Amino acid sequence: MGRPFRDVLTSALAALLVGGCASTEGVRPPEGQAVFQAGAVPVAPSAAQIVPGPEIRHPALLVPALDPTWNAAWTGGDRTKPGGQSGGLAGFVTGLAIVQSVPVFLLVWPAAVGIVAGTTAVGALGGQVDSGTFAAMDARDRQALLEAATMLRPDRLLRESAARVLASRMGRPPLSLSWYPTWGPDTPGTDVLAGARGQGADGVLDLAVEAFGLAVGDEADTVGVFVRLRARLVESASGGLRYERILEHGPGRPLAGLPRPAVHTVDLMAFDQARLFRHEVQEVIVRLAGLLAEDPALPLGRP
Repeated sequence: MGRPFRDVLTSALAALLVGGCASTEGVRPPEGQAVFQAGAVPVAPSAAQIVPGPEIRHPALLVPALDPTWNAAWTGGDRTKPGGQSGGLAGFVTGLAIVQSVPVFLLVWPAAVGIVAGTTAVGALGGQVDSGTFAAMDARDRQALLEAATMLRPDRLLRESAARVLASRMGRPPLSLSWYPTWGPDTPGTDVLAGARGQGADGVLDLAVEAFGLAVGDEADTVGVFVRLRARLVESASGGLRYERILEHGPGRPLAGLPRPAVHTVDLMAFDQARLFRHEVQEVIVRLAGLLAEDPALPLGRP
């Protein structure tokens, strides 16, 4: 082998090694990238869908008998959850829980098809993060945030907060409509539309949190809370969709009308059993519920 050829080969190998090392270095994910998530986010338009028709004057707020169990997962670094579930499996299990908490008559809506298709997607806000930026965080901080996510009851808080604002808007609180899923031939579940008509409700409002968690902030090594929810209103008589809207608020995608999401370090979010994380999630849900209930496009009228 001639010397010139060896020199060229050596240079090429060195360049390859340097390039390979550079490609494996941790790169900070972009602002708004999800790094910790509970729930799954389907692909759906963010703009409200509104179908013309008469105002709904006696709405019933759908209250599932069972709220979904939220199995959170880290979307980067160590994705293993307690009990041996990987992030992907955790997302799938969560997705099944969410589907089971949605009435059948809602699942047949064309706009609701994305729920089923998106339930297996963990980290759908921006894909999985393989960067080392958040991979070296303390294991106790990870555990504290995982446990905090399972303790939260975001759907219940969303419904209660929206009901208070709706009561002020309409002059009286919306009716409460319980819904029980179908578990087998001996437990057929509840006919939501028939139940609404039986209570004198001319519309059914379904509110649900689709996902929440932590996303990358605008400063180095910081994260902020994100929440995504969906609202649907159907007529009791026909079952026709009258209104659907998705609201999402978080770092990198702040919602107009809400304060810019606060960002903190992961260890601060996890401190004291993730008290700050839980507080931030609850605050965002309450604010989103208020925006939704006051939305002029929501076709509600006073009784």
